[in-house]
Amino acid sequence: MIKTCMLGLGKTGRIIAEKLAAAPEFELVSVICKPGSEKSGSPLKQYLNTDSDLIIADADTIIDEYKRKRFQVAIDFSTPEATLKNAPILAEKGVHLVIGTNGFSGHQLQQLKNLVQHHRIGLVYAPNLSVGINLLLSIVKTIARLIPNYQVEIFETEPQGDTLSHSGAAVRIADDLKIIKEAAKRNRYKFGRKEDISKTVRFTSVPANDGLFHKVRFSGEAEEIEIMHRTNSGTVYAEGALKAAAFIFNLKGFYHMEDVLLLERMDRDFRLAANRLYLNFN
Repeated sequence: MIKTCMLGLGKTGRIIAEKLAAAPEFELVSVICKPGSEKSGSPLKQYLNTDSDLIIADADTIIDEYKRKRFQVAIDFSTPEATLKNAPILAEKGVHLVIGTNGFSGHQLQQLKNLVQHHRIGLVYAPNLSVGINLLLSIVKTIARLIPNYQVEIFETEPQGDTLSHSGAAVRIADDLKIIKEAAKRNRYKFGRKEDISKTVRFTSVPANDGLFHKVRFSGEAEEIEIMHRTNSGTVYAEGALKAAAFIFNLKGFYHMEDVLLLERMDRDFRLAANRLYLNFN
């Protein structure tokens, strides 16, 4: 069994911890909350539907907690500030990391990559751990390569009170699309084709009346293509977190959820197919 630590006991963190406690391939040996939290020192079963006798620890005692529990993988659903404080401590101990926290800057992500390289650990960075949303990301990238001149709009819903302007998944979709469109624009100018390649990726937020969803719409002059992912339960993130933890155990390097699901290999195959289609039609 993989000795695992859960960092963060918010809504999603609690769901993941409950799944970990019940999973036969994992041993949940530690749960850590933010310093000063009312949860600190309380039995885990007070917050979860579990028979575990674990006592929730405070992040200020993370070194002592590691010495006692010797966990091998830590799943982090806290905040960027907490992650950047705790990750160096855990990396130094050789603990592999699954980070599902949103809101890192480019500089902060580079700090995490430097930790991986310096301490030779494994890290999965996944702002959205849902298997379905990562499939959507892969499909959307394939479509964008085939029709880079289409206008793109991203629709999303978020829980009320969310402090992020856009979800991690929506930002990732937009970033990937912009990279693809820029590459398509360079290629067309290189070969003397100066057709318009739209760089604009528009966001539209709608009320969350029936679960959370992300939808990507590609609009041409006479047709539209829509790809949508909807979730009604946080268990999809827990299932993804467990997949990522099993994947990163005993691995070294910086990975994304696409790597966990082998979607990068699929994406390369799709890219080759898209290039062949492009050459056939141009």
